[in-house]
Amino acid sequence: MSRLNELGFDDVEDYLTQLGNNFAQSTVLEADARIKEATPSTTGRLRVGWQIGENAISSSAPDAGEYPEAQGQSIPEMKGINYQPGTETIGNVYNIHNAVEYAEPVCMGTGLPPSWGGSFKTREGTIPGFPELVTKELEADSQRRFNKAVQDARRGGII
Repeated sequence: MSRLNELGFDDVEDYLTQLGNNFAQSTVLEADARIKEATPSTTGRLRVGWQIGENAISSSAPDAGEYPEAQGQSIPEMKGINYQPGTETIGNVYNIHNAVEYAEPVCMGTGLPPSWGGSFKTREGTIPGFPELVTKELEADSQRRFNKAVQDARRGGII
């Protein structure tokens, strides 16, 4: 990013675009990590099943089995669908999704299997709908941080 008072009038749009891209990247990275941290993990399969799609959603899920890299406190690497994570830009839509067959009941508390007897339960005391809660919190926080960065740029004479 440019330093204070180095931008010309014609550079303001590029500055704001770069600022927006930085916020998009940090928000997607943080959302992915926070959703994975909140995901219950016995075998690690559900946690490793999270994917980020840029203007796309995948229906592929990891094979059944153990995923030690996603068990306990371990957070697996980001998986991008249709793009390389870390290159997020404003103007694109990023979907964090999970195609593991039991993701809906465990993460959202809906579509409960008959074996659950009609009630939501996880060993970790998971809050139903946690992915939406995480993304709503981050959306509001990111908007506040972006607005503050723009105000700071105005006060600093950048724009």
